[in-house]
Amino acid sequence: MVRLLVEHVRGVLGKESTAGIREVIHPHAEMRLLVSFGKLLAGRAAIVEALEQGRAAVAFRAHVRGFDWLDDVTVLSFGHARYLLEDGEVAEGDVCWQTEFRDGLLWRVHAFDSEADARRSYDVEDWNERWPN
Repeated sequence: MVRLLVEHVRGVLGKESTAGIREVIHPHAEMRLLVSFGKLLAGRAAIVEALEQGRAAVAFRAHVRGFDWLDDVTVLSFGHARYLLEDGEVAEGDVCWQTEFRDGLLWRVHAFDSEADARRSYDVEDWNERWPN
């Protein structure tokens, strides 16, 4: 499912089918994505819109290299991405996504520009500290 989410964005320009991505995102999902500049997106509709629309979605490219399950519902995905920064500049480098599943669907995804930051976030006991508004 994580690979589907990331690779969906690679197909934004129509090179790949985007059908199915909506169905793997939990209706009450919360995500901090590179295409949202790390800002919290709440709900399936807002997430799909960010993945499919706007300059950040068009510029985004990612390749997932591997996964590391942290527990029964949380996985770190490692990859390389090209993405826009808020100032419009293009960044490229290794990235990490921390993903949680609920009811078999993508529930919480948080993009990080380093594995160390992603692992520190996972170690935080209080979810509100991990997901500040």
